[in-house]
Amino acid sequence: MTYLQNRKDHNMNQIKSLKNSLQLRLSASNRRLLFNKRVRSVLFWLIVTALLLSASNLYPPKTFPTSVDWMVQDQKFSIPAWEEHAIISVAREWQQKPAQGLPMTTEHDLVITYLHRAGEIGRLEQQMSDIRVKIPDATEAASATASLLEKVQHLRQQQDTSRLQIEAIIEGQVSSVIADWRLGLLSRALPPVLFRFEEPPYYLVISPRSHIQLVKGVYLQPGLPLSEREQIEKGVEKRFPGMSALVTDIGGFSTWPTMVINRAALSWILSTVAHEWTHTYLAFYPLGQHYFSSNDLQAMNETVADIVGNEVGGEALRRYYPELVPPTPTPTPTPRPGVTPTPPPFNFNREMRITRITVDKLLAAGKIDTAETYMEKRRRLFVKHGYYIRKLNQAYFAFHGNYRAAPEGPSTPQKDPIGTRMRELRRQSPDLRIFLCRVRGLKSLDDLKKAVGQ
Repeated sequence: MTYLQNRKDHNMNQIKSLKNSLQLRLSASNRRLLFNKRVRSVLFWLIVTALLLSASNLYPPKTFPTSVDWMVQDQKFSIPAWEEHAIISVAREWQQKPAQGLPMTTEHDLVITYLHRAGEIGRLEQQMSDIRVKIPDATEAASATASLLEKVQHLRQQQDTSRLQIEAIIEGQVSSVIADWRLGLLSRALPPVLFRFEEPPYYLVISPRSHIQLVKGVYLQPGLPLSEREQIEKGVEKRFPGMSALVTDIGGFSTWPTMVINRAALSWILSTVAHEWTHTYLAFYPLGQHYFSSNDLQAMNETVADIVGNEVGGEALRRYYPELVPPTPTPTPTPRPGVTPTPPPFNFNREMRITRITVDKLLAAGKIDTAETYMEKRRRLFVKHGYYIRKLNQAYFAFHGNYRAAPEGPSTPQKDPIGTRMRELRRQSPDLRIFLCRVRGLKSLDDLKKAVGQ
């Protein structure tokens, strides 16, 4: 009896154990089933989202600004990526202090040597480009340019080694002028003058064909081949027949630190470093904060940056590189009666202003095709006199029309409402600091007119 009872209890325990095991398995199975359902649901919506994104890439948006962004999405320049790279470089400079304690003569010689190498690199690269044009076969062209390429690579290694030091030297020289003239915040060189010798991005400029106006601008990756740049221009103009497009070089870029090319004269580099610093300074004041509010305010910002950049850069050149200061031009003597005067040399600024005024008149009269034919004729004239302009159109003037600091021939407030008044305001100001203090609070063209007293 005891045995049978024990056996019965044993069997009941096994049944209970099996029941519990089955329940656990069923519960685990249900959980797996539920989990699988959730996974399938997530996967389903991920696939749907991917298809929708693909569809948005296949079918471009219809609105003009968004459509342009879509067309160049693969060539866009990434500012965050640049800033990450630049901040690391700035940290290295602050840690190493590569220009600290150098005598002025040593700084002078280092900068001159660096820029000489930069010019030599440009000359060798131009030679390689000419050889590739003359020798269509890629293998033969590579063989013919091998020695030149080796020289370029060697020079680039030297440039990379000394670049941080040269940047620090030039930053210090421009900062010295800014501090002495009390132009920065708290009368010091603040924000700090920081720049990098980098290839700035290209800039896609779009203007209506019917009139000159910057309606869209997109920064593109540096180093884009000419064929790709031309393809972008043609793509925009084909999709929007009423628009004129140009992918143009820029000499500097107002990130912080700013970007500046090194393939230029030292006078231009110093002025450009100061020009770009002015933008970072104005960002603390209404004029800079309203940069994108209108075309007038963009032109006002650029004109102020040009005036400050030219004066600060010119002073830095006189202080540290006096041998590079161009001589004062001698006045042209009055020709004697009966003697045919020598024709004046080709003046780029004067001729470009004539071109712009003529184009404005033709477009105002609705003669778009005539204006475009005239611009191409003028472009060839500039090329003939050594000024290589790849494309002269409405977009060209929409971009370059923002820089109005230089007096380019006869000008009146009616023809040039910003440049003329800005130069007049500078003449009215005892020094550059007072001028900068007067313009930094401007918020509109009317504010500029009132500041000049008109």
